[in-house]
Amino acid sequence: MPPVTRSKSILTRILPFTDLVLVLFCAHCAPTVTNLIAPLMGWTVSTDFNVFTASPFMVGAAIAAAPIILRIVGFYHRNNMQRVSSALRQLLAFLVYCLGFFGLYQITRPNEGSLYMNHVILVSLLLIVPGLFLRYYLLRLLQISTPIGRRHLRQVIIAGEESLVEREWATLPEFWKNSLNIVGRVVPGRTTQEEVQALIEQNHVQQLMLFGGMDAYHSLCETINRCELQGIDIYVHLRNTHSVKMRADINEIGEHRVLILTSTPVFSWACMIKSIFDRVVAALGIILSSPFWVIAAIGIKISDPNGKVFYRQQRSGLYGRPFSMWKFRSMYSDADQRLDEIKAQYGNEMDGPIFKLTNDPRIFPFGHFLRKTSIDELPQLINVLMGDMSLVGPRPLPTYETAEFPDIAQRRRLSVKPGLTCYWQVEDRSNNKDFGNMVDKDLKYIDNWSLWVDIVLILRTIPAVLFGRGAK
Repeated sequence: MPPVTRSKSILTRILPFTDLVLVLFCAHCAPTVTNLIAPLMGWTVSTDFNVFTASPFMVGAAIAAAPIILRIVGFYHRNNMQRVSSALRQLLAFLVYCLGFFGLYQITRPNEGSLYMNHVILVSLLLIVPGLFLRYYLLRLLQISTPIGRRHLRQVIIAGEESLVEREWATLPEFWKNSLNIVGRVVPGRTTQEEVQALIEQNHVQQLMLFGGMDAYHSLCETINRCELQGIDIYVHLRNTHSVKMRADINEIGEHRVLILTSTPVFSWACMIKSIFDRVVAALGIILSSPFWVIAAIGIKISDPNGKVFYRQQRSGLYGRPFSMWKFRSMYSDADQRLDEIKAQYGNEMDGPIFKLTNDPRIFPFGHFLRKTSIDELPQLINVLMGDMSLVGPRPLPTYETAEFPDIAQRRRLSVKPGLTCYWQVEDRSNNKDFGNMVDKDLKYIDNWSLWVDIVLILRTIPAVLFGRGAK
């Protein structure tokens, strides 16, 4: 990411407007392109159609919303310097949003517009996405390849333990390092504050860059205070230990500012959409799946008349807070009392605190069917509706299993709401017995979360459930 703060701010403000112009241009050209490809597609041709007059409200709202949707999917987060694969994923998510809103509009206004207009709108989207990608890619190439004159290099002091600075400096991208002029180094315990001040004054320093994460921040607090007093920007290079990807944010509490470092998704429009989407889909899911609830209730009562239809267990929710998770009962009513006996007799097929056993004798025959088809999980839609769970997230574990985590770092999987499905559910489920692998996949979800990731996991869950992959 380019180091000049003002340049970042200006570019961040300009890009949505340039993209808005690009979207307008694509919408304007769409009828012409539609007429060109119409003979190939078997579509009708119209020479006097104008999308802006055919449906001004819909087109105007869609064009105005385009930069907002691009911001929601993260297209502007890294100031045009995200990886190419990330940009493609963000633009694909943008396309899915647009198609979803267009489909919703067609449902609510079925008699408005014509088939030709639908073709024009579809062509508009197919022009806009490649156009946005081309704009992103050309600007990215320009930013990377444009040499910066020595006069415009940013004057920088780097600070931290020498071995650590060398190692972490080597990991930074070359185009970023080429925009800096390192005028000096500050080593904790060796460089005096007089030497720091001399470096600042003689070289007109603009930036102090700390290596070593928050440890360096504490050991170099005098240097940081000195730079802060003189208006010098302070960059803290956060170390990526294990799979943690810390993100920084500033929050204002009254007249005070607080630096927030978080490895979980921060509250945003995307988080709000996820919450609304969870509850809407859960409500629809309960209604549409109601016949399966009746089948499950009848089958459970025939299999074990003495027990209840539903099974409720204390699971660890967000940050480990216990909640009652609902399932259709698939085991005999004395299953919990026999757990220690089964463990002693058969052992545990799962590595770690989680207990898994193929052909567990506590499961009645109809219970195997419920588990194989994942019908036993349907009551968890109630938990999603109540806000205790999400559609996508790490699977909630019983509280007694959470208490036995061998490594406290594994508790980071509790930093987001648990969910019905996740990477482990669609990729491994009961086929992989390694608890560490399960945690790694949960942390992968947390570190890379986006609405697009949720959509992909939901789509991948459908065939996993239909074919019963890994279910036992």
